[in-house]
Amino acid sequence: MKKLFLVILMALPFSLTACGDSVDKITNDMVRDAIKCETKEYDRAKCDQLTIVYKERKGKFTAEEQKEVEKRVFTKFFEEMALVKDKAKKKK
Repeated sequence: MKKLFLVILMALPFSLTACGDSVDKITNDMVRDAIKCETKEYDRAKCDQLTIVYKERKGKFTAEEQKEVEKRVFTKFFEEMALVKDKAKKKK
């Protein structure tokens, strides 16, 4: 999963305009799916497929927007994963 997350982050710098997508939406989608891959909620094939989907989606943003998405995903992913890990510890 970390591989997916890193691929998503590294693949972000391409340009064009987002069509029907926003920085907030792609950030939230990427973080949600990265967490599901990390926690094994999605299987490996689904995570690989998501890598391709996010490469295509990120290509519709300007370079500046892509940097913003990368920054937000990086920050939010680790914040959300900390919450997921805390919940898991409380369940035990």
